[in-house]
Amino acid sequence: MTGSGFSTRGSDQITLAVPHGTASRRTLWGRDELLDELLVAVRNEGHKQDAGAVHVIQGLGGVGKTSVAVSVAHRLQRETDQVWWIGAQDASRFTGGLTALARQLGVPDEEIAVGRLADQLWRRLSALEEPWLLVVDNADDARLLDGPGRLALGTGLVRPHRSPRGLVLVTSRDGRPGTWGDHAVLHRLTPLGDGDGADVLLDLAGPSAGSREEAAELARRLGGLPLALNTVGRYLAAVGQRPARFRDAGETATFAEFRASLDDGGAFPHPGTATALAGIWRMSLDLLTERGHRCVRPLLEVLANFADAPVPLILADPAVLGEDEAFAGVGGAEIWAALQALAGLGLVDLAAANGVETVALHPLVRDAHGNPGRYALNARLLDEAALSDEAGLPEDVERWPLWSALTPHTVHAQTFESDSDDNGLFLVTWTAAMLVARSLDAQGQLSQARKLLEEVVARLGGSLGEDHPDTLLCRHNLARVLDDQGHLDQARTIYEDILTTQRNTLVENHPITLVTRNNLALVLHSQGHYDQARTIFEDILTTRRNTLGEHHVDTLVTHHNLALVLDDQGHLDQARTIYEDILDIERNTFGENHPSTLTTRNNLAVVLHSQGHHDLAAAEMAAVLSARRRVLGPEHPYTLSTQEWLNTINAARGEP
Repeated sequence: MTGSGFSTRGSDQITLAVPHGTASRRTLWGRDELLDELLVAVRNEGHKQDAGAVHVIQGLGGVGKTSVAVSVAHRLQRETDQVWWIGAQDASRFTGGLTALARQLGVPDEEIAVGRLADQLWRRLSALEEPWLLVVDNADDARLLDGPGRLALGTGLVRPHRSPRGLVLVTSRDGRPGTWGDHAVLHRLTPLGDGDGADVLLDLAGPSAGSREEAAELARRLGGLPLALNTVGRYLAAVGQRPARFRDAGETATFAEFRASLDDGGAFPHPGTATALAGIWRMSLDLLTERGHRCVRPLLEVLANFADAPVPLILADPAVLGEDEAFAGVGGAEIWAALQALAGLGLVDLAAANGVETVALHPLVRDAHGNPGRYALNARLLDEAALSDEAGLPEDVERWPLWSALTPHTVHAQTFESDSDDNGLFLVTWTAAMLVARSLDAQGQLSQARKLLEEVVARLGGSLGEDHPDTLLCRHNLARVLDDQGHLDQARTIYEDILTTQRNTLVENHPITLVTRNNLALVLHSQGHYDQARTIFEDILTTRRNTLGEHHVDTLVTHHNLALVLDDQGHLDQARTIYEDILDIERNTFGENHPSTLTTRNNLAVVLHSQGHHDLAAAEMAAVLSARRRVLGPEHPYTLSTQEWLNTINAARGEP
């Protein structure tokens, strides 16, 4: 809006009345604290420092911003008749409302016509001594509130005032502080919790629709979004009021049925709900597109294709996105601006957890914007992220938070299907799945790792063949997990099958073959075949020393495994010497509390215990336990194993 004056034509047809409806008649669940805060502001109780500030209720479309404003207005109407409501959906409605209010407050038409409306209006509002409330509703395009001045500078058509008992309340999806300026107080409205959401559903649909627990589960599936809760509650109430014989096929009458239909198809059984939400969010995207954010739609679709979990920003890599036609010419700065713009309207949340930057979508936003046509792009993003330097090795403890954030999206990606080839997208994402499984294994989440690897092995075998190198690699990782779980016979069978194939295609001492032989020897050791395992380890150790050197990680691993066998064979002095030598190297290379160093320290303590040095062993095992709790977590299998050993050693020392 660039004009300096306002027309008075049409303002007589503008109403300033507060809208009525269900919001004024029903309990507004979960908003008591905010309502109290706003009422205190209008009454200026305690003479708050932000008296006269513009209060902005901001949040996702459908989160209930207008309902809060209606509730505040109706409560204040019991105390004063100076409550005005202006819609800001478009320029004519907004300026017409301001003109009508100015006239009601006695601003002469000639002042309005020459462009002094804003100054005169706020001068008169500031002079009011009785309580008053001005609501500016649906100000999603805050540029309309600038007028000839600037909203953010306090010179716009909406601005701070000096009245001791007045409140300016704006509702908007735009939550960017820079939009409103330092004089504004932003109240971010978030979805309702499960309990309040259940209250909404029960309030509308009644107990005949199901139990409170079932209502809470449906509220969680709806993401606590008040618009969805109200629409679904009214729908279930309408269906429930009809005898069963008059219900059409597919109509859901209970909380549990409605939730099940959402989970089955991801679409609303009652189309009115989806239409209302889609319309609200479409307007938000239209607004952002008008502001120059040309990639917001495809970006939201890509994000919505991932799992219902916070999406690490590594999965929005500008380099990979830029290779897709939908993001042609779009760089990192523009993608970041689009993310911030989506967050500003509440469509996404930007946050950090455990050092991982993420973007999260409301469940219903995700349901509404997923686009299978972009699955191929999602698959490429996932593959590039898993193989990136930022992700690093899945066994690296410092990278576990990122791998944990990638896990749900990697698992979800295994459900992607392409129109041309059922396994086409799987062949892009299987590497990420294998790496995630390795991370799960390293973190001690063995059941999850096994389930994921079994699916990957089955699909790779069907697509590439059982003896394809990629299939063998995943089978090898599956065998490691089975070994960690104690399924030794299954692990041994897999290793022996892989080794047979490798011996037919590779030389005996090929690095890949050596890895398989090493892990097979570990299983043989666990089965009690000490002599057989020792022979294999000694042979591999000689080869790795000659080709890799004494201090190479693979050489250290084999030397460590040989010490395990020597310990069980009773060669304690030899085992102790090996552990001490390895420990010196690992401390200098990895550090005192690296997982590999801790494993060596743990096993050295076991040998010390076997040699009768119980006090020395107990002190070292206690130190390892403390470090493993800190590094791996208290429930990690290695931590629990160390705890058991410490108990055993202390028992030998005569302690309970």
